[in-house]
Amino acid sequence: MLRNYLKIAWRNLIKHKLFSLINIFGLALSLSVCMMVMVQVKDDLSYDLFHPFPDRTYRILSDIVENKNNKQYKLASTPLPLKNELFQKTDIIEAAVEIYPALKGKAGFGDKELHINGAFTDTSFFEIFGFKLSSGNKKEALKLTNGIVLSSETAFRFFGTTNPIGKILSFGKMGLFQVTGVLEKSPGKSHITFDAFASLSAVAQLEKSKVLPERQNNWNSMNDAYTYALLKSNISSKHLDQVLKQISMKSELKSEDGKINFISQPLSKITPGTDGIYNEIGKGTVWAKLLTVTGVGFIILLAACFNYTNLTVARALTRAKEVGIRKVSGAKRYQIFLQYIVEAVLIALLALAFACLGLAQFKPDLHFNFQLLISVTLFTILTGTLAGAFPAWILSAFKPVNVLKSISTQKLFGNLSLQKGLMIFQFSLSLLVIIFLSAYYRQFSFLETLDPGFYSKNILTIPLSGKDKILANEISRIGGVERISGTSENFGMRGSGTIPVFLNKPADAQGILCDMYFTDEGIVPLHRLKLVAGLNFPDNEEFFKEKYILINEKATEVFGFKNPVSAIGKTVWLNDSTEVEIKGIVKDFYDKGVARRITPLLLRNRYDAFNYLNIQVNAADKEHVVKQISSVWNKLNPHTPFEYQWLDKKIAEREDQSDAYSTMSFLAFITISIASLGLLGLVVYTVETRQKEISIRKVMGASINQLMFLLSKGFLKLLLIAGLIAMPIGYVASFFFLQNFANRVPFGLDTLLLCFLFLIIIGMITILSNTY
Repeated sequence: MLRNYLKIAWRNLIKHKLFSLINIFGLALSLSVCMMVMVQVKDDLSYDLFHPFPDRTYRILSDIVENKNNKQYKLASTPLPLKNELFQKTDIIEAAVEIYPALKGKAGFGDKELHINGAFTDTSFFEIFGFKLSSGNKKEALKLTNGIVLSSETAFRFFGTTNPIGKILSFGKMGLFQVTGVLEKSPGKSHITFDAFASLSAVAQLEKSKVLPERQNNWNSMNDAYTYALLKSNISSKHLDQVLKQISMKSELKSEDGKINFISQPLSKITPGTDGIYNEIGKGTVWAKLLTVTGVGFIILLAACFNYTNLTVARALTRAKEVGIRKVSGAKRYQIFLQYIVEAVLIALLALAFACLGLAQFKPDLHFNFQLLISVTLFTILTGTLAGAFPAWILSAFKPVNVLKSISTQKLFGNLSLQKGLMIFQFSLSLLVIIFLSAYYRQFSFLETLDPGFYSKNILTIPLSGKDKILANEISRIGGVERISGTSENFGMRGSGTIPVFLNKPADAQGILCDMYFTDEGIVPLHRLKLVAGLNFPDNEEFFKEKYILINEKATEVFGFKNPVSAIGKTVWLNDSTEVEIKGIVKDFYDKGVARRITPLLLRNRYDAFNYLNIQVNAADKEHVVKQISSVWNKLNPHTPFEYQWLDKKIAEREDQSDAYSTMSFLAFITISIASLGLLGLVVYTVETRQKEISIRKVMGASINQLMFLLSKGFLKLLLIAGLIAMPIGYVASFFFLQNFANRVPFGLDTLLLCFLFLIIIGMITILSNTY
């Protein structure tokens, strides 16, 4: 029977080539998008799946309430003493671990020196998480006070294929660390990504020698550690939350200005996570992005399914005789229903084949495994079944005696027929996409015209890899080098971190969160920052312990000073321990780009935390200066290749939305194409079914223009209704989208009308191409 169904379905596809091609092409476009979405979603949902106890592992968050500013926000980090307090308060925890990411800086072995982004932790790390060692013993690796475990990539960068166990790395002021283990390459994605893990037992001595600030007994510093707890079997997270609530009652965590509550977060909900959790580590995504991508794919697929439904219902009259003959010949309703379902599934599978061929041609880097291909195939069969279900139900319900009766009276919205309702939906969706795309393009074009408030032209930026002071001194002697400065991160990027600033000693309950950069006295002239009060950092001062900071105008306002001048000379405490004096106030600038709001900002004065060397060169002699800088670099860092970027281009690449705009344009093209294909099919069918009427009108003297107007006016009404529905929705959606930006482009009625006019033109071209 199935073979017979397939044979009849294939004959129908061949017989009605145009309608078949429209359906196949529309579904192929939508399925290609869905396949890309499925790959993206699978990738985003694959984080932290390899850990042994994901259902019993929780991360502790700091939920902070500020009464003064009426603000509430969450931090992924917690105070360092929290883990020990957990063990003292309860016995429901099987294991707990802290990840203290203070192991940062240059590490050296022989004449090789590399920048390391590491953390301190203990042996519980390997009990809770599924990371394994390719070398070393996981039970012993972090027991040695100066033991260090390297990632496989870091071990290879230092030692190549040589066994690194027992080798000694020099970490500057932090001292010497002995390699006790090497991690295997991670079996899956994780939000925990560090170059190295050192023994947490080393922290006490490092604090005692003032290399690290005192944190082990400090409850007021929220930005330090990431705490994870593994609950015993059959213990729910409610029990953990009750314990955390008790700990939150500590006097150190409360004041008149606010309070801090600790809450649990399941490991499975870290990524994809939710917006609004600050101070995260590692990479990942949020549910909002995931749902948006999935929603776009679903809507595009839905539009293609509507196309199939619309065209099949539109052709119902031409196939009514076929149904009548089958029923007279003894066919049951379910057999006719299955016949049309098989036809719809066959079209969907052909569309899948074309989608795969298209993706292989235009997206060769998209890789499918067998499991995903099976999922896509089953999804396609389901899509075909759903797309064909309604037409199959209607067609199989025809009675032989009423075989010539039209089904256009099947109403969807009031007095609109089913076909018209579906067509309005498709073009409303298309107009929504056009409006949003217009808002997106205009917004980012507008941002490109804005001044960020800092100079970035002719500035060469080099990722540092050791010997920073020597390198800076050597480069400063090169002719054509005009200014030079070191920073922990380049301006215009993601920022260099956030820390709490305390205005009093003893500290306030939470402090005021401020963005910050480590830099030197060269930063002000290099980026042409304007000092509105006070002075720059002192020149050529040797400093590893901070004395001064520069703050922006926004920080002056948030700190409560009457004006910039009144802030000069005042003392504040960073993370409740580093005491510094406000040396100067810089004019507000967009350090993380013009799209983001200006926040309280600190420029901290420390040489030992630089990750980039920024060099302003003479514009007329760029190439020669770069060659000389390269020569100096190769002499001082023979094992590390010279890499550089021009800062303005680096910022432009980060702010560049061409890829995202191209993707959205592609989605818009698909959405509009599917709607236009549906309209094309209905126009062709209308012309075919009204041939006799058209011939009679011609004989009666109707002109070409009159006939075109007669055939087009109904479709034009549909476009106008779609515009009335989509324009208000598009305006509201664009309004909320633009609220995400500090600087927004005006978006009003003129833009909406232009978008609507564009849709009308596309619709009219589609209509007139088959009515002229």
